[in-house]
Amino acid sequence: MKRILCFAFCAFHLLSCGGGGSSSTDTEVVVDEPIVLPQVNEYVLPNTNSILNVASERLNDLNIDEFFEEAFVLLSEREIEGAISDGLFQTITTNDPQLNDISDAFELQSAELKTHILTLLSAYERDQLPHHQQVAYDVFVKDLSYDIEWVENKSYSYPATYGFFGWPGSTELFFTQAFTFNNLEQAQLYLTLLNQVQRRFKQIETLLDTRAQEGVVEPAWTLSYSKSAVDGIANSTATQTSYYKAFKSQLDGLSNINSDEKQVLVDTLIATIQQRILPAYQSLSEKMETHLASAPSGIGFGQFAGGKEFYQFTLNYFTNSNMSAEQIHQLGIDELERIHVEMRALFDQLNYPQDESLAKLYGRVDRDAPIIAASKVKSTYEEIIAQTYTILPNFFETLPEQEVVVIGGQSGGYYIAGSDDGSRPGAFYANTVNDQPYTTMPTLAYHEAVPGHHLQIALANELDLPLFMRKAHFTSYIEGWALYAERLAKDVGWYNEDIYGDLGRLQFEAMRAARLVVDTGIHYYGWDEPTANNFHIENVGFSGSISRYSVWPGQATAYTAGMLKILELREMAQTQLGELFDIREFHTAVLGHGAIPLDVLDNVVSHYVETKLESN
Repeated sequence: MKRILCFAFCAFHLLSCGGGGSSSTDTEVVVDEPIVLPQVNEYVLPNTNSILNVASERLNDLNIDEFFEEAFVLLSEREIEGAISDGLFQTITTNDPQLNDISDAFELQSAELKTHILTLLSAYERDQLPHHQQVAYDVFVKDLSYDIEWVENKSYSYPATYGFFGWPGSTELFFTQAFTFNNLEQAQLYLTLLNQVQRRFKQIETLLDTRAQEGVVEPAWTLSYSKSAVDGIANSTATQTSYYKAFKSQLDGLSNINSDEKQVLVDTLIATIQQRILPAYQSLSEKMETHLASAPSGIGFGQFAGGKEFYQFTLNYFTNSNMSAEQIHQLGIDELERIHVEMRALFDQLNYPQDESLAKLYGRVDRDAPIIAASKVKSTYEEIIAQTYTILPNFFETLPEQEVVVIGGQSGGYYIAGSDDGSRPGAFYANTVNDQPYTTMPTLAYHEAVPGHHLQIALANELDLPLFMRKAHFTSYIEGWALYAERLAKDVGWYNEDIYGDLGRLQFEAMRAARLVVDTGIHYYGWDEPTANNFHIENVGFSGSISRYSVWPGQATAYTAGMLKILELREMAQTQLGELFDIREFHTAVLGHGAIPLDVLDNVVSHYVETKLESN
């Protein structure tokens, strides 16, 4: 269930898995001699007992830090895409590189291996470890335990759903944005793995059939949209696809590959797309069409047998709490009431009518605030980020060395972490096709770049931590931190002379609070799309990403839950430390262990406060 690529996404923009159905004027390239591609065999699942025995041997007689490192390597060896996304090509030692196996059998075997590793870990006495190793121990246990529980709930998934939420979109994203190659050998590896996409898509078809047999079919509303995204590539020519464009763009930028080698690579690329990619998408489209006949009209997971229990698990996972669906629903309502009061105070300063809807009030805001021309959007974001960097040392003791760049395009509002080898910097993707109201631009930059996602994720990857902690992905922490970054900007005065920007911030905060209500409404209370969207419009001022919430249950609740926990811990630290409180030190404590579960973060901050008091 957990994707190999580590992405952090803005709440505002809804990605589709498109790119293949563009109206490109490129003409199809014809290769003189047909290229015979290597045969791709079916996956052969290794013997489970042998895997467990090897794990026991490799993890035997190690100190705790060595155990963490070797266990992470053991698990990483089963999933090559993670190493490639991080630019760690030197860790790939196999002579037979394979795209990750996404079958149920492989996932179940991985869960057995993780259970075995946890059993071996239990031989170490946690309470005898120093504090930093206790934190690592707790994070390791929580991470693997959640992975195991996701596999136990594997039936509740939509394998072919749209965008990065499903396998077609996340596969495309891997090849078009995450796989950065820098030489001939890496480009050849790209094509080797691309040749295996048809096998990957056959696995997706199998998962669709298996889920249907288990009583779970993606609702017709999103399944039809998901199919249209697949059709966009299925009906393309090779050179129109995002696969071709992404590979060709990278290849054109490399001077260490000569022209003859480049031509061979491009010819192979076109043959691979024609012989493997397009047929894979066409076949998957046909399979999805057959499932549309039995697709339900309801949009929540609560409609399936055991669905409410699964949904409660997702809430526990994404909020890292024991709150019930009812409690989370009410928390969202309470937060919206608070936010609306703050909005009203600012609307009054602008002399806006008190009887208008939020949609109309924010329509006024967008008309009155500056409009940034599409041609200036990228540079405006760059200016906001550059200005923020000059202020950050007042609030942070350590900043990441890796840079963040703004990449403009048709889609935007999300961040993709940079690679470990430095070949790909952290990237904030911004919509630069249309003019943009200035209103939300500062908040979006704070959330996605600094002091939000980029500061936290890039810094975690540069800390002296066990590798698994540098790569850990706990949504409530990551998205909670990014939302906290928005609030921090308000708390330290960055909006003091920017009433429109502050209203944009509040609208974003309302959106995250509304998600608590909408998400639980869909999956627990059985709301349909119009009910959910009408609530969102009334309480936020624009339509919500209802389709996203319907296919990714629980995830949207992580933002507010994480932010509230960090704010709670900051207030606790301020209260207990009094004049000793230093916000820079507090942020070091919060950020110093990478992305960790909120209950572990609670212990970390409490330890920081106790240590500070004892030393004074």
